[in-house]
Amino acid sequence: MEQTKEIMIPQRIKTLRVEVRTWETLKSMKKENETFDDVLKTLLKERTVSVGDENMKIIRYGRKIAFLGSTETFLSHDRTMEHYEDIGYEFEYNDIKDNKLDFVLDLKIKKVFFRKRAINPSEFFGVDNVHKHYSSQFLKAYLKAVCMALRKELRIDTRFGNLENLTQWKKLYYDYNLSEESFIQDIEEPLRLSEEEKPSKEWSESIKDSVYQKSVDTFENDLGLT
Repeated sequence: MEQTKEIMIPQRIKTLRVEVRTWETLKSMKKENETFDDVLKTLLKERTVSVGDENMKIIRYGRKIAFLGSTETFLSHDRTMEHYEDIGYEFEYNDIKDNKLDFVLDLKIKKVFFRKRAINPSEFFGVDNVHKHYSSQFLKAYLKAVCMALRKELRIDTRFGNLENLTQWKKLYYDYNLSEESFIQDIEEPLRLSEEEKPSKEWSESIKDSVYQKSVDTFENDLGLT
């Protein structure tokens, strides 16, 4: 009898029972700091299907890598003191070429460059790409990277005020006639989750112990604010 394994899928937890060979295959595909949920989402997006009257087309994406240099502001708890640090982000996203109507970026930050170090985003922010909505700083970095990808690939003018303003994003996608699926998955979902889902105690502790938060705490300590 074929043995089975159970895979726990995060966020509104479900359990999938699969054969051992299937589980081993998925495990071999899982990169460092990825979850099984990440692997399954990637496979599903690679098999995104758009159905016409007679034909079925399977869309397969290659991946592109880009680098975002950014100056971040560390705000103290009293919100009156600011400290600026240069932080760089290496990220990857789907190669969408000139397809404006039917794409999903599926953007992930792979490395954070901070104070002469290349750091895994899970270590820097305290959360992984799947749970980026738990960290306001991770979410902001992600949205900046999305802006850069849209500018780079589709020459979209993404200069607008509040990156977390869903209405502004909707207008941008509408004005440029961009993919509705991208708006839903790349923009609306993480912004919605940032409002609806709050980090568990374990995630909160991880964020508290992150490189980013410790840097903010050190800044405040040096100023005698804590």
